[in-house]
Amino acid sequence: MAQLKIYAKPSSLYRYRGLDENVDQELDALREGYIYCPAFSAMNDPMEGTYRISTRLSANTGGDKSPAKVQTALDAMGIASMSEVFDHEPMWAHYADEFKGICVQYSLNRLLKGLAPDIALTRMMYSEREPVLLDDRSDAVDRARLCLSSKTVRWASEREWRLFKLDQGPARYGDARAVTKIYLGSRIKPSDETAVLDVGRRLDVPVVKMAIEAYAITFKPLPRPTRLLRRPS
Repeated sequence: MAQLKIYAKPSSLYRYRGLDENVDQELDALREGYIYCPAFSAMNDPMEGTYRISTRLSANTGGDKSPAKVQTALDAMGIASMSEVFDHEPMWAHYADEFKGICVQYSLNRLLKGLAPDIALTRMMYSEREPVLLDDRSDAVDRARLCLSSKTVRWASEREWRLFKLDQGPARYGDARAVTKIYLGSRIKPSDETAVLDVGRRLDVPVVKMAIEAYAITFKPLPRPTRLLRRPS
């Protein structure tokens, strides 16, 4: 049997975050080295977790293959969305609080090394139809991940990757070097900008701010004050 391999992986992934009332929560996640994974029901797409069941699987009402077990795994699972791009205007509008939030750049290799072995990261598939659960050797967790790894093609421009945790809560990566840059939206509040700059200083990572130039966006470096904490080796 042939093996399915992914050879072309991005060097970095990006996570768009709104601040608004969640500024302390988001900055604590950066300081403490984790990505928070909520339930799929908290996502903005009401089609999340949709799936079809094959005829053979629908007859399997017991054991780990049963649709009931899949739904239990779905309800328990925590997920976090990331992207291959940092300069996607609709995502800045939708996921970074109308350009008032931030976008965090992560080193993919360091992130993978720091996350627990039972955490999975996958590139999203975009399709015209929802995924089908087959009567194969997959367990309930793999089936739940399959359900949450596909979205309609209308979302394809987001170039999303998704992090899966068996339960909801922080997915800790530990190594502060996993964060390699922080991008600020053009409308970020001065107080939030100051707070993010402080976190950037503590992590010893560059912080850049968006500038709007007609229909284009660019990012300009902000001053980097003297480092307060040495980053772990």
